[in-house]
Amino acid sequence: MDVRKIRSLVEPVLEPMGYELVDARFLTENGRRILRLFVDREGGTTVGDCERISRELETLLEVEGVLGERSVLEVSSPGLDRPLTKESHFVKFAGKTAAVTTSRPVDAYGDRKNYKGLIRGVEQGQVVMEIDRQEYRVPLDLIEKAHLVFEGR
Repeated sequence: MDVRKIRSLVEPVLEPMGYELVDARFLTENGRRILRLFVDREGGTTVGDCERISRELETLLEVEGVLGERSVLEVSSPGLDRPLTKESHFVKFAGKTAAVTTSRPVDAYGDRKNYKGLIRGVEQGQVVMEIDRQEYRVPLDLIEKAHLVFEGR
């Protein structure tokens, strides 16, 4: 099942509860299939929030055939290296450092598919980034994967 289908099932449950689905990933670990949901809300997400969300969603996902006998649901906060999966994430985190990978090279930048720099914002469907004092414009529709980069002290 693809992530868009998961979003369509999960978001209507999470949003009235005050949570945002940041990302959803299917993984396989030790022969088990895991659906890992990254959930956030204003002020952050606690372990208790994750447990509550898991209880709310588990039956729905089993009934819809997302989770089977050898499948497990994990709910987590997005963490310090938070995935950026929506245009609104790039707007919200302008001024922060991000790592972005595109599905194919951006024509203006040769063979380059990886970008790490400061998010300046979003303009005309492109994430504007500053990398080594140069501006890069990465089309949102080419972004395959993106996340914040924690720069601890």
